[in-house]
Amino acid sequence: MNIIELKDLKPVPDIVQEYSSNVKDNNIPLIIDNGSYSCRAGWASMDQPQLVFRNLIAKPRKDRNKKDKDDLPTIQIGNDIANIEQLRFQLKSQFDRNVVTHFHNQEQIFDYIFQHLAIDGERRVPHPIVLTECFANPNYCRQLMSELLFECYDVPSICYGIDSLFAMKHNNIGENGLIISCGYHTTHIIPVLNNKIISQNVRRINLGGYHIITFMHRLLQLKYPVHINAISLSRIEWLLHNHCSIALDYIDELKKWALIDYYDEHVKKVQLPYNTPVAVTTLTAEQKIEKKRELAKRLADINARKREEKLAEDEDQLQKLLVAKDLFDDGDYEEFKEVINEQSIPSYDELQKLIQVTSSKIDKTRQKIAQAESTTAQVFPFEEKPSTNIPQPPSDITLDEWIAQTRQKRFSIMERKQSRRQRKQDLAKRRTAAAQERMRIISQLARKEKGTDDFGMRDEDWDVYKTISKETGDSDSEAENEKILECEEILRHHDPEFEEPNISQGGAAEFHQLHIGVETIRATELLFQPSMIGSSEAGLAETIEYILKMFNESDQLILANSVFLTGGCSNFLGLKERLSRELMEMRPFQSTHKIFTSSNASLDAWCGARDIANSGNLDDYMTTKLDYTEKGGEYLREHPFSNKFHPTPAPIVVETNE
Repeated sequence: MNIIELKDLKPVPDIVQEYSSNVKDNNIPLIIDNGSYSCRAGWASMDQPQLVFRNLIAKPRKDRNKKDKDDLPTIQIGNDIANIEQLRFQLKSQFDRNVVTHFHNQEQIFDYIFQHLAIDGERRVPHPIVLTECFANPNYCRQLMSELLFECYDVPSICYGIDSLFAMKHNNIGENGLIISCGYHTTHIIPVLNNKIISQNVRRINLGGYHIITFMHRLLQLKYPVHINAISLSRIEWLLHNHCSIALDYIDELKKWALIDYYDEHVKKVQLPYNTPVAVTTLTAEQKIEKKRELAKRLADINARKREEKLAEDEDQLQKLLVAKDLFDDGDYEEFKEVINEQSIPSYDELQKLIQVTSSKIDKTRQKIAQAESTTAQVFPFEEKPSTNIPQPPSDITLDEWIAQTRQKRFSIMERKQSRRQRKQDLAKRRTAAAQERMRIISQLARKEKGTDDFGMRDEDWDVYKTISKETGDSDSEAENEKILECEEILRHHDPEFEEPNISQGGAAEFHQLHIGVETIRATELLFQPSMIGSSEAGLAETIEYILKMFNESDQLILANSVFLTGGCSNFLGLKERLSRELMEMRPFQSTHKIFTSSNASLDAWCGARDIANSGNLDDYMTTKLDYTEKGGEYLREHPFSNKFHPTPAPIVVETNE
């Protein structure tokens, strides 16, 4: 089975683009797809956006040990954030779900864009801007966005448009369509007839890629609590986009995953990064003896050096004591007192005793040194005791054949043990799930009974838990373990290529592996069953059916034949097939339906806005600074790709008679 290696994607910092004279002189519009997950910005004259980065801001905390007030932490934006997981709790966004509400963060995002596009317009941005916004963006949020762009950056005009409508335009879906926009925080189902949004029939599901990622993250952390730190949101996101899919029939897929053979064939093994322990090298008997001799010789040298140092100290001390004794014998009592006071010797008698003790210590040390030197030349008697129980090959086969048979026997026993252990783990999981389902049914039946519900008060109510809570244990027999040890003993003595099994390293890679089975379809199923995370909202299929029933039969047929999938979550494998199956079930017998997918779900909104900017009708779609001044910040000029403008009603003034 192939092992999936996790890829920690490291963002590459954005470079400062060239502000060419062609862009500057021709007043080329600037296209900004301001998505809740990532931001894409570039000139309308380009085929691709020059900047693509995560719509995130990280402000690292200042080190409290630094007292310099000028040493403030630098703000990191988008691709400048080298390690998102390290700054996970310092990340900020300008969005609340899919609506821009934190405009101080939005201003920093705009600064990042204009600086990396190298716009030098004398403290202004002298280019029209085409900016995406969410469906039914509140007037107050648009007012603050217009105020930011017109007042702070002095842009000449702005064109607001809905990202999913731009994507529909770029994919040439036509005048009619049922747009399913699967975003990072929300999912919108938008019916469009004759290039007009039927606003009263639009519905939003408060569920998107963020919820799928966090749900998958929670599932794997609960399944592998030992690796809770290694299972990061960034790695889960990579796994979702590369190895997860949407089931065509979720219940049938769950039944398949309950089968051992299906599980063994389709389970995905993901290798987490880990530090490989240092392998312990095996030494021969001669090398071990030589190593012991070297250690013993080194220890003897250290002891000899210590004795020599001690002997030198004692001889120096004895010399000082003899000098003091000579001063006393010569009658120089004043200098004698100064010397013994320095040595902390109370009297002449104590001086004589100390001279005798020091002399005896010097003699003993010299004897030890002489004895050690005499034994240094001798050979250290480290001999390996020969083993009397070395297994020998039978007389009817050769040594090479016996080694090959032993190696194969050991391998087959270990394979049987591994497969049996894996089957027992899977069986324990299924038994636990089945027991939980039985307890749920028992609880429901207990509620239906008349009288008080005393379920759980009796010990026998919990017998089902007692049966599954017993440790399954490892049924590997002692005979198998003894056979493995016997094979290893034979290979250790007769096979020069045999490597000693390292207990600390053995299975280290396998210990750091994630076995992802039913989780590959369970997380993505949230789009159709939000109740799995406790949400009371309808799923994607139910919402589509609810919206289609708001139209007459002819309009239903038109919408069903031009279903358009866009947004980041539309890249999940199997989504188109699952929606086709759901539409077949909800639509009348023999009615037709057709589903279109984005050519590039991540860039279609930007490309569609670029197409509008180059169409020649952009001036009819732009909200100018004069409109902003005269009609207010919430105003936008309506066009086929924008929201409808509903002026905020003036507040009602209630007059009170005092």
